[in-house]
Amino acid sequence: NEEELKANKQLTEYVVQDLNKDPSLEQFESNSFDVICNVVSVDYLTKPREIFQEMHRILKPGGVALMSFSNRCFATKAVAMWLQADDIGRLSIVASYFHYTAEWTSIEALDILPPKLDTPERPKFGEMFQNPAKGFAWMSTAAAVQKSNNGDPMFVVKAVK
Repeated sequence: NEEELKANKQLTEYVVQDLNKDPSLEQFESNSFDVICNVVSVDYLTKPREIFQEMHRILKPGGVALMSFSNRCFATKAVAMWLQADDIGRLSIVASYFHYTAEWTSIEALDILPPKLDTPERPKFGEMFQNPAKGFAWMSTAAAVQKSNNGDPMFVVKAVK
């Protein structure tokens, strides 16, 4: 939304546009972008063919398009087939959007979750009794590992023009 974009100091410019109402990117010249990314919104696109064709048009040769998503969404906004698909099905949906809209050099699906972390070994009860800080340190670390290992899945479908 515009408020978030305006607050992002890393941006030099931005455009606010409802792609479901107007999928055209005619304000951008052909072959003018190195990278296009869409973060956790591909599941809401009602005109994906037109949007993916436009992305292909405005990407430079060798340019990269990245569509990232997880298994979370607003069910009231997502397209019906998205809600009916599992993770592999959603990867297939997005890859199909690329495949059936333009001649991409490559299309690949990526699971971008970091590898699982090992839970540290718990100190012996006597060690924790003698040095409670050891117990607290282990508990904090084990909780952080569990949180990391139980995060939402995150996927990217990457296409190169």
